[in-house]
Amino acid sequence: MARSNASNIWPYVLAGSAIGGAVGYLLMTESGRKVRRAVANPDEMADNIDDVRMFVERKARVITGRVRTVLDRAKEGMEAGQRAFDEANQGYRSNKQRIQGKNDRIAETVHRNVDNLNRTASAVEESLLDPLYEVGALYRGVRRGVETVIRGMEQGRRPTPLRPASNR
Repeated sequence: MARSNASNIWPYVLAGSAIGGAVGYLLMTESGRKVRRAVANPDEMADNIDDVRMFVERKARVITGRVRTVLDRAKEGMEAGQRAFDEANQGYRSNKQRIQGKNDRIAETVHRNVDNLNRTASAVEESLLDPLYEVGALYRGVRRGVETVIRGMEQGRRPTPLRPASNR
């Protein structure tokens, strides 16, 4: 129960502190004395209010001008940034197209060279390798024939004379 009583006191403590602070401000400070004089002499207070209003309006115009200047600079900066981005993007696209064109020409040249190499390989095979294979086959046939004749002679057989193909 003591706790609930203690918690009910805090609003009064805060209100008393605020009132004490305000009274101390009014009585102890130079600006508090000015406020007391203005409250005591309401005519001077009206003049002071007009002066304050004009002062606030002047400062508001100055601040408004500065804010507009900052906003204008920010807008210019954003526009310059957008232009720079657009120029960079255009340059990128231009370079990309140029590189793609070079890539296409290189690929075309490579394909053409590969086709030429295939044709050259076929021509080499037909003109050099096929006759070499035939010579190799002829050599192996002659060698087997000679080996067969030699084996036959070693076994005491006489070789059979070759007959021309037209007499068969």
